Amino acid sequence: MFVARTRFDRIARLLDGETRRRQDAEDKVARQTVTIERLQAQVAHEQDEHPTTPVSVQPAVGDARLVQLLDLAERARRHLDQQCLDLHWTTVVQEREILQLREQLAELQAAQGVAS
Repeated sequence: MFVARTRFDRIARLLDGETRRRQDAEDKVARQTVTIERLQAQVAHEQDEHPTTPVSVQPAVGDARLVQLLDLAERARRHLDQQCLDLHWTTVVQEREILQLREQLAELQAAQGVAS
């Protein structure tokens, strides 16, 4: 079957485009597969489910757990102290701004009263 040269060229361009898109899709799938496998291996390693672990990880008990909890409580307290300090200074700055604005308002009202 014979086809016109222009039609053949158009079909060839379409085929090349589809071939490139298919290759790109296959490459993307391959990259995603590698990424998934790498992440699965990382998760397995993080969960200590690999044969190289000499001993299974045990949660802290007794005094060690108490030390952890006290450390967490101290960090939380310091964070809240910092937030309170920040809020206090913000309040002080805003109070100063309010006083300045009140003084300016009083001056403007006095100036308008004199001008009237």
